[in-house]
Amino acid sequence: MNRTNKKTRILRFIWGVIPWMMVAIIVAFVVIMGSRIIEKKTDLEEAKKAALKNEVPPVRIITLTLKPRRLLDAISLPAQVEAYEDVWVKSEVAGQVVDVRVKEGQMVERGQVLMKLDDRDFRARSARIEANYDLARLNYDRTAALVKKNLAALTKLDEIEAQLKDLTAQRNQAELALNRTSITAPLSSLLNEIKANKGDYVGVGDPVAQILEIDPVKVTVGVPESDVASIFDLREADVIIEALGKLRVKGKKIYISSQPRTLSRLFELELKVPNPDGRILPGMFARVELIKHVHKRALAVPLYAVITEGDERFVFLEKEGRAEKRKITLGTLIAWEAHITSGLKAGERVIVVGHRLLDDGQAVEVIKNVDNPNEILKS
Repeated sequence: MNRTNKKTRILRFIWGVIPWMMVAIIVAFVVIMGSRIIEKKTDLEEAKKAALKNEVPPVRIITLTLKPRRLLDAISLPAQVEAYEDVWVKSEVAGQVVDVRVKEGQMVERGQVLMKLDDRDFRARSARIEANYDLARLNYDRTAALVKKNLAALTKLDEIEAQLKDLTAQRNQAELALNRTSITAPLSSLLNEIKANKGDYVGVGDPVAQILEIDPVKVTVGVPESDVASIFDLREADVIIEALGKLRVKGKKIYISSQPRTLSRLFELELKVPNPDGRILPGMFARVELIKHVHKRALAVPLYAVITEGDERFVFLEKEGRAEKRKITLGTLIAWEAHITSGLKAGERVIVVGHRLLDDGQAVEVIKNVDNPNEILKS
C-alpha cells in the first residue's frame, strides 16, 4: 500500500514538472534563435558595409579646411533717412507778404531774411508810442524840477514815472513787432519749401517756409526687442544707402528709445550720418548693419554642410580618403554660415559638396579643397 502511494506521488510530480520543462525548452529555443538572428543580421550589415567600401567607387567631394577667423554676428535692418532738423518757420505777426527774398532749394544762413511783411501799421504804432514817450519824458523832467522847488507834489512825479515805464514797455513791444515783419531763418541749412508767396496774408503762427538741416542727416531704424540688449553699448554702425549705389557710410548713435514706438515692438534707434556733399536726401531708404557680437577666432562652415537627424547635427570630415561622421554643436547662424562651438578643430577638412551621398567610412575623392567659404560659391 505504501509502495503504491509512493509511485502515485512520483507520477504526479513528473506530470507537474513536464509543462514547466516544456516552457523552459521553448524559452531556451527562442533565446538561442534570437541571438543567432541578431548575430546573422550584424554579420550581414558588416558584410554590406565592407561590400560598399570595396565595390562602390569613391564619391567626388569638395572640402573646406577649417581656419579660425574673425566672425561678425550682425543684423541688417531697414531704415529711413530724415533731416537732422526739420523746421517750419512761422510768422510771429499778422500781415501781408510784400517781398520774398529767397528761393526753394537754396542754402540760407541763420538770421538771413526770408521774406518781408507789410510793416506800415507797425511803424505808425511805433512812431505814436515814441512821441508819447518823448512827451512823458519832458513832463517828468519839468515836474521833477518843480518838486525840487516844492512847487509840485511828489505824487504827481510818481504818476508820470509810472507812465514812462508803461510807455517804455509799449515802445519795446512795438519795436519787437516791427522787427518780426522781417521773417528770418532760425538756422543755417537748406530751404526746402516756401509756403507763403508775395501778396499772401499770413496770420500769427502760420507756416511760411520749411528749412531742413541735411548735413548731417539722421537715420532712423526700428530694432526688434530681442536685439535691443546687444546694442546698448553701440557707438556707431554701417549705413548703406541703396539709391546711391549702395553707398556705405558710418553713423554715430544719437540715442535709442526707452520703450517701443510702434505696436510691432520696435525700439527706435537714431544715427547721425555726415552728408557734406548733400547727396543723401531725407526720405531715402537705407539699411543699417548692427554688430551684436564679434567672435575673434571662430570656426564656421556653410550652413548647407550641416546635416540634421532628429535633435542631432553633424558634418562629414575627410580623413585619409574616407568620410568620417562628426557630431557638432552650433552657435550663431550668420548669413549663410554656421558658427561651430564644439566638435571640430582648426585644420580639419569638412566636406561641403557631396556630403549628402555619404555613409560613415565611405571612400571619397577630393577634387578641390578651399580655405575660404566664399571660394565654394565660385566652384
